Amino acid sequence: MYYSVIGLIAILILFIVNWDILYDSRIYDRPAWNVYRRFLFAVVIYYIVDILWGILESKKLAASLFADTTIYFIATAVGLSFWAEYTVAYLEEKHRFGKVLIIFGRVLAGVIFALAIVNIFTPVLFTVDKECVYTPLPSRYLIISCQIVFLLAISVRAYVAMFRMIASAKKKSDIKSETKVRYRILAAFGIIMAVCLFIQLWFPYLPVYSIAYMLGTCMLHSFLINDEKEEFRLGMEEAEKVAELKDRFFAVLNNMPGMTFTKDAETGKYLTCNQAFAEYAHKENPDGVVGLTDRDIFDAETAEHFIKDDKIALKLSKPYVFYEDVPDAVGNLRQLQTTKIKYKDTEGRACVLGMCQDITDLIRVEHENAMTKEAYESAVATGLMYTRIAQTLARDYMDMYYVNTDSEEFTEYRKGEEVNVLTEVRSGWHFFSDCKQELSESVYSEDKEEFLQAMNRKNMMKVLSQNDTFTKTFRRMINDRPTYFSMKVSRMVNDEQHIIIGFVDVDSQMLETMAKNERNSQ
Repeated sequence: MYYSVIGLIAILILFIVNWDILYDSRIYDRPAWNVYRRFLFAVVIYYIVDILWGILESKKLAASLFADTTIYFIATAVGLSFWAEYTVAYLEEKHRFGKVLIIFGRVLAGVIFALAIVNIFTPVLFTVDKECVYTPLPSRYLIISCQIVFLLAISVRAYVAMFRMIASAKKKSDIKSETKVRYRILAAFGIIMAVCLFIQLWFPYLPVYSIAYMLGTCMLHSFLINDEKEEFRLGMEEAEKVAELKDRFFAVLNNMPGMTFTKDAETGKYLTCNQAFAEYAHKENPDGVVGLTDRDIFDAETAEHFIKDDKIALKLSKPYVFYEDVPDAVGNLRQLQTTKIKYKDTEGRACVLGMCQDITDLIRVEHENAMTKEAYESAVATGLMYTRIAQTLARDYMDMYYVNTDSEEFTEYRKGEEVNVLTEVRSGWHFFSDCKQELSESVYSEDKEEFLQAMNRKNMMKVLSQNDTFTKTFRRMINDRPTYFSMKVSRMVNDEQHIIIGFVDVDSQMLETMAKNERNSQ
């Protein structure tokens, strides 16, 4: 009976120490710990068998003792097989030796199981006589010796893995001391089990193997399991913080006026958006937008328009602010103020942040407030303005901008390919800060700096204060060829607030002049 006391104490300690692993798989839901859980259940079975062995031997129940001893050998072999699998999984062993250890453990368990079955009919491992005397046979010494060698091989593999990890690290400081301790504990467990098995080899009536399991599992829990639990706790806290920040971020997005979104600059895929943009894209919620591109969501023309705006924003060093008329989710035309900003996320990935604010009602209110008693004079002034524009449009412009030099509000007119008439194509704000940068993208590299200097608001107004008109010749890249253009800047008649900036294709004239000059020079 005293023999069983050790096993009883061992099984109670195992349940107390490892209760969380046996009954709470959430913390250790990984392949290595799933194997370790099976190993612990195998140890529990061994304890039960060992406890019964002491009871049956004291009661002199020979047949029951024989059956219990048969199960004892099988339980020992299964426990070693699971221990080998756990060690290989914990070390994340990818080499062939790790697979060999697992296969050898299973083969050894299979051989012991087969010998235990054969021993029922022909004694090869042990005998139990009528007096309930247990007698080991030579095969028992052989398989225990194989188990000892197997345990030592697993321990050696743990040490080799630790030294390989140290050798592969660039700096020793990169390896945490806790990591090296874990590897040593894995190796120590196998050594303790091997030593106790060696003692059990010569003293079969001592519960040495139960003591070894008890010491080993407690040691593993103290140095491996607790560390894993702490890492899991820290990971859960970090995940909760990330989830909280994510919720706050989406709350901010959904409460921002207008539509907001972010997208990957390289792939064009949406990373996140608020509910307003999701509804505009005809999706139930932002999750339906994430991972899609403009071409996946919108028609071809709209998608290309958005992609073009993204490219402009990525080239600018400051936010790209522009105004556009776009249909809303139900098809009604709305006026939007759109801001696109390039930025890099925490992974260094280039992204675009977009914010679209509906200003349709704001513009309507401003227009209504502007209709005062001076409406008639304003209408007359407007008529004069169009008259002045008509005078300027008479010139042979390919592209023209009507710009308010105070507010930087502008309207762009462009000559169509089929109709040789200038027509309005867009309007917006911030001409000198954004639009000029957009225009410079097509300017020939050697002329770009000089073009930007000429388009500088301060420089332009200084020149116009001396002359009402000035011209600048530069080259633009048309069909991958530098083409000469003449930019003419004119102040409006009797209107110092507005200017006209027109662009004329003078490539043929310039080439003809240069050729003539060259002939004259020769």
